[in-house]
Amino acid sequence: MIKLFIFSLLAIVLALLITLTLGFPRDPGYLLIAFGDYTFETSLFALIAALVVVYLVIRLILLVLHWINPMQLVRLGRNYNKLRKTKARSNTIEGLLCFTRGNWQSSYNLLIKSTQDEDASVINYLAAAFAAHQLDDKGSWIQCLEKAEQEYPAARSTVNSLKARLLFKSEQLEQCMAILEQLKKNSLNDAPLLRLLKDVYVRLEDWEQLRALLPALEKNKVVDQEELERIQMRVFMEELYAIVSKGKTNSDSPQAIIDLGKLWKKAPGEYREDEKMVRHYSELLLELNAKTEAARAIELALAKKWSDALVLCYGEQDFSRHPQQLTQAENWLKSRPTNASLLLSLGRICMRNELWGKAREYYQASIKTAPSAEAYAELSRLLKNLGESEASETSLKNYGDLIGAKLPELPMPSE
Repeated sequence: MIKLFIFSLLAIVLALLITLTLGFPRDPGYLLIAFGDYTFETSLFALIAALVVVYLVIRLILLVLHWINPMQLVRLGRNYNKLRKTKARSNTIEGLLCFTRGNWQSSYNLLIKSTQDEDASVINYLAAAFAAHQLDDKGSWIQCLEKAEQEYPAARSTVNSLKARLLFKSEQLEQCMAILEQLKKNSLNDAPLLRLLKDVYVRLEDWEQLRALLPALEKNKVVDQEELERIQMRVFMEELYAIVSKGKTNSDSPQAIIDLGKLWKKAPGEYREDEKMVRHYSELLLELNAKTEAARAIELALAKKWSDALVLCYGEQDFSRHPQQLTQAENWLKSRPTNASLLLSLGRICMRNELWGKAREYYQASIKTAPSAEAYAELSRLLKNLGESEASETSLKNYGDLIGAKLPELPMPSE
C-alpha cells in the first residue's frame, strides 16, 4: 500500500510539472489526493502558494536558529560548568600544595572553599582539619572532622583515626584513648592504631592496659624486638611497684614483701641479672625495710653477672648487715683485685663497720686503680674527720670535679 502511494505521489508531481509547463496559469488545475478513507483536494495554484509559504517559514526559522545558535548556548553552559569544576579542583590542588609547604592558613582556607564543590572528597576535610590543628584552632578542626563524618559515613574509621591522632598531639589523652579503643574493636590488626594506642598507654602510665596490649604488638610487629623487651621490662617494674604501693596503703609490709618475692621468682632469668631491674627491686625492698632481702638480691645478681653499677649500689645503700657485706665484698675482691668500683664500695662498707684505716686504704687503692670524683671525695671527708685537714685539702685539689659528687650518708670518725 505504501509503495503504491509513493508511486502515485511521484506520478502526481510529474503531472504537476507537465501541467505547469503546458497550461498554467490559463488553467489553475485541480489536485485530488486520496489515501484510504482520506482525500485531499485543492487547486494547483493554492498548493504552490502553500509550499512557498512553508518554504519561507522554514527559511525564517533556520535563520533565527542560526542567529540564536542554541548549540552555542549549550556549549557555553558546558564550558561554564567545566570552568567552575576546574576552579574548584584548582582550589583543592592549591590547598594541598600549600599543605605540603606548611602554609597552614592558606591551605585551610582553600580546602574549606573547595569542599563546596560536588567533586570534593573526604580528603578535603581531613587535610583542612590537620591544617587547622597546626594553627591551634581546635574548634575548626573538630568541625571539619564532624562534617567529614556526616558527609562521608563510609570513611568514619579514617576520620576517627585522624581525630585520635590530633587529640594525642593536643595532649587530650583520655579522649584519644576512648576513640582508639572503640576503633580497636573493628581493627584488631591495624598496626598504626596499635602503635598510637601503645603511646597513649605509656603517656597515661596505664601499665595494666599496656601489658594486655603486648601480645597484639608482638603479633603485628608494631615494635621491634628491642623496644618490645624494653616495654615488657617497664611493665614488670611497674607491677613490682604496684605491690609495694598496695602494701604501704594497707599498712601490710610483710605481705607485700612476700608478694614481691613471689613475683620476682616468676621474672625471666635475665631480669634477675639486669642491673637496672635488680637495683629497682632492691630499692623497693628497702622501702619495705626488707634490707636483708635487698642485699641478697644484689649478691645473687652479681654472682651470675658482674656489674660495676650494682657493686656501687651495694656499697652506697645501708643494708644493716655490715660485717656480712664486708666478707662478701672481700671475697669478690679476690677475683677482681683491680676493680675501682669494688674498691670504692669496700671503702664505704668499711666506714659502716667503723674501720677507718681500712677504708682509707681501699679509697686510696680505688684512686690508684682508676681515679674518680667519688673516691677522692670519700677520702677527703674521711681525712677531714680524722683531723688531717691538709691531706683532705690536697685530695680535693687533685680532682676538680669533686664538689659536684653526690655522696651517700656514712658514719664518720669524731675529730
